[in-house]
Amino acid sequence: MNRKLTRSAFALALVFGFSGCDLQVDNPNQPDKARALASADDVETLIASSYVKVWEIGHYWTNANFAFNHMSSRHTATWGNNGMNDLGREPREPLPNSPSYRWAYVFEGHWGDAYGGLSGASDGIAALDAGLEIGDGGERNGRARAFAQTSQAILSCLLALWYDQAFIVDETVDLSSPLETVDYNAMASYAMGKLNEAESAARGATFTLEDSWINGNSWSNNELADYIVSWKARCAANVARTDAEASGANWSQIISDSQNGIRDVVVVGEDRSSDTPWVDDLKRAGTQNGTWHRMHMDWVGMADQSGEYQDWLSQPTEQRLPRKLTFGDDKRFPVGYEDQTLTDPVSPSVAGYGPRARYNNSVIFRPERGTYRQSHYGDARYDEYLLSSWTATFGDMEHMSAKEFDAYIIEGKYRMGDYAGVAEMINVYRAEAGLPPAPSNPTDPVPSNGAGECTPKKRYDVQGRCGNLQDAVWFEHFEQVFNLFGGLEYWHGRRNDILPAGTALQLPIPAADLEVLQLDIYTFGGPAGGGAGNPIPPAIVPGSLDSALERVTFALERMEAQRRAERALEDLVVR
Repeated sequence: MNRKLTRSAFALALVFGFSGCDLQVDNPNQPDKARALASADDVETLIASSYVKVWEIGHYWTNANFAFNHMSSRHTATWGNNGMNDLGREPREPLPNSPSYRWAYVFEGHWGDAYGGLSGASDGIAALDAGLEIGDGGERNGRARAFAQTSQAILSCLLALWYDQAFIVDETVDLSSPLETVDYNAMASYAMGKLNEAESAARGATFTLEDSWINGNSWSNNELADYIVSWKARCAANVARTDAEASGANWSQIISDSQNGIRDVVVVGEDRSSDTPWVDDLKRAGTQNGTWHRMHMDWVGMADQSGEYQDWLSQPTEQRLPRKLTFGDDKRFPVGYEDQTLTDPVSPSVAGYGPRARYNNSVIFRPERGTYRQSHYGDARYDEYLLSSWTATFGDMEHMSAKEFDAYIIEGKYRMGDYAGVAEMINVYRAEAGLPPAPSNPTDPVPSNGAGECTPKKRYDVQGRCGNLQDAVWFEHFEQVFNLFGGLEYWHGRRNDILPAGTALQLPIPAADLEVLQLDIYTFGGPAGGGAGNPIPPAIVPGSLDSALERVTFALERMEAQRRAERALEDLVVR
C-alpha cells in the first residue's frame, strides 16, 4: 500500500528530521539553509556529515539494532531499553508502532537518520548543480559529489533493508507535487542504481578523502569506489524478506561484489567526552556480559553436546531455564564453568573462556520477563576492546569484515548448487575451530567424533540430530558475523526463514510520521507473522474528550494484560 507525502509534510519532515523531533527556533548556532548553502566550505561540511548518518544507523543503540539482534535469536536480553523486552518476547507480539510507545525510537531512529542524511547530501548536490565551486576552480567538486552520492546510495539501501516502504529522496525530487512511497524491492532497486552511479563518480575523479569523513580512512577515489562495491554486496544479499525471495537474488553478482570490494573496514573511535559521532554502541554496550548481552540459547545450543539444549527445547517456553552446556571439539567455546569478570585477563587457558565465547555463572536477566531468555553464555570477541575503551570508545571499530563477505560468497554458492565450493570455504573456519570437515553432499550430516559429538546440531531440533551442510552455513554465519553492523544477524535469519515464528520481517513507517501525514498506523509481527491482535491505540482527535478517554482506556488495558502475564510467569519461575 503506497503512502502519499505532500509537499508541506515532506518539507516539515526534512527540516525537523522526521519522527518526533522537537521543534527548535531562534537558535543562533543553527544557520538557516540559505546561509549554509551559500558557503562552499559549509556545503562540503554538509556533504561530509551526511555519511555520519550511515554510521549512526549501523552502530548506535538508540534505534532498532539491539532489539532486532535479539529477535534474530543470536543475542538475548530482557531490559526495557531499546524495546528489547517487548520485541523479544515469545510468542512474538505485533511491533508496538505507536507514537506514545516509550521506546518509539526503535522505529523512528533509522528512518530519521536516513532522511536527515539524504537531505544533507541532496542539498549539497543541488548546490553543486547550481554552479557552486568547492576549492579553486571547483577542484574539490568531484570528491564532494561522489561522497554525497555514496551517502545517498547507502542510506537508500538501508531504508530498503529496514522498512516495508519508503520515499525516494534526492536532489531531483519535485517537492511541489505529492510524493508516494515505493515498496522495499523498488527502494532496493533504486539504491543499487545509486550505488552504481556513486561508484562511477568515484572512479571518474581523482581525490583523497579527508581523514575525518569516514574516521581514520583517508581513502583514494578508487578505495571509496571499492567500498561502494562492498555495499552493493551487503545491500543485495540482505534485502530479501524470505528464503523464497533470497533464492531469486542475483547471487552471482553478490559473489563478485563480495570478492572485489574492500573487505575489511575499520573506523577509528574517539573520546566520547568530545561529543564525537565516532562511537560503536554495538561493541561498547552490546557485548557486555554483565549488563546488556548474553548468547541466546537458540544460537549457542546448536553447539551443545550434552543434550541439555534439546531438553531445554522440549520444555514449554515459559518453563525453560538457562543450562550449562558442553561444546566438544569446537575450540571457540569455553571448556568449563569457571566464571570470570570483565577485569580478568582474556585467556583461552581459563576454563570459562573460549576465544569467542565465555561462561558466566550469574544469570542477569529478570526471570518474570521470561527465563527462556536467560543464558550463561556470552560473546567474548570484543572483551579486549571493552577493557581498553568502554567509556571512551578509543580504538579501531570494525565496520566491515572479510568474514562477512565470505559468508555471502558461501551462501551464494549454496543457493547456486556449488556444494563443493561451499564445503571448501566453510571447512577453513571449521578447521580453525578444531571441527572435522563438513561434507560436500548437502544431505549428509556433519561428521561426529568418537564420542558421538557433532557441530552444529540442527536448529530448534529436540532430537539433537547432527546438522547438514546448510546448518553449517547458518551456524558459521552467526558465528563469524556478530555486532559488526546493526541488522546483519536479523537479516540473515530473515532471508533464511529461521527466525522464531511470528517475528516481524521489517519495520513499518514510524507511527509519529504516519500521524503527521494523516495516514493509518500499521505494524507487523505477532500471530502468524501478521497483524492479528494488532495493539494499535485509538487515533488522536484534537479537542475530543472521547478520543482522549479511549486512549487512556487502551493504555490501562495493555498495562493490566502485561501485569497478568508477568504474574502468570512468576508462578512458574524457579528463583
